[in-house]
Amino acid sequence: MQLPTPEQVEMMMTQKFGELPEAIKSAKEVDASFLTEQAVSSKFSTNSEANALDAKTTTLVFLAAALARGNSECIEVNTKALLKMGASKEEILSVVRIVRHAAFSGVVGDAKAIFDLLK
Repeated sequence: MQLPTPEQVEMMMTQKFGELPEAIKSAKEVDASFLTEQAVSSKFSTNSEANALDAKTTTLVFLAAALARGNSECIEVNTKALLKMGASKEEILSVVRIVRHAAFSGVVGDAKAIFDLLK
């Protein structure tokens, strides 16, 4: 597999997101090989031939993961990418609602020991 150069990765990310994420800019300043590593990671996950999801659905899933992790920069760049792909406001807000429900459901699950002790 031919690895892209950091410059090629920067160009691809800028095309997809409209800008290079700040964290990637910082990583590039310290060690540009992080850009290539990011591209390789993407190749084996979101851009893998084995990924059965279309690009928009994959980005919606990525947005959900970013929301769950609280990664504001990934939330912003993936929302911009989704809007560029033609995702509707309703599709994006559905992701927010699903992640909110999953987070709240997790709290109930985490509280099992409390519920058991209060029986």
